[in-house]
Amino acid sequence: MAKGQFGMSDWVTNPQRKKSGRILMRWRGVATGCLVVAAVVFIAAPSSSHADEPFPAAMASYPMGKITSIHETTFQIDGRTVGLAPEAVLVDRHGDPLPPAALRVDIDVKYHIQKGTTDKIDWMLLILPE
Repeated sequence: MAKGQFGMSDWVTNPQRKKSGRILMRWRGVATGCLVVAAVVFIAAPSSSHADEPFPAAMASYPMGKITSIHETTFQIDGRTVGLAPEAVLVDRHGDPLPPAALRVDIDVKYHIQKGTTDKIDWMLLILPE
């Protein structure tokens, strides 16, 4: 074998190659472990949406009213002007999500004002006629 070429016996005896081999094996084990954990989490974690969550426990204390008018970016509930927070959740009586387009005049609603605001709704139950 020519000088500078490594054979199988050199792999075993060369300490620098042994060290790099151990590092490679360690990283391969870490990567495999991460993939296994990610796969288990992905498979085991149920997909969730706001519709899967039960109604908030404090919903009984939420104010109730009727939508009296709708404007471009705001609407009124019993004459009080409010808007939707960017992350607002709208649901029907079954807990199914609704788009903001479902808002209509004369719909009864139960709603929650976002903490730190006086006019932004972050959760609203629309009681649609059946």
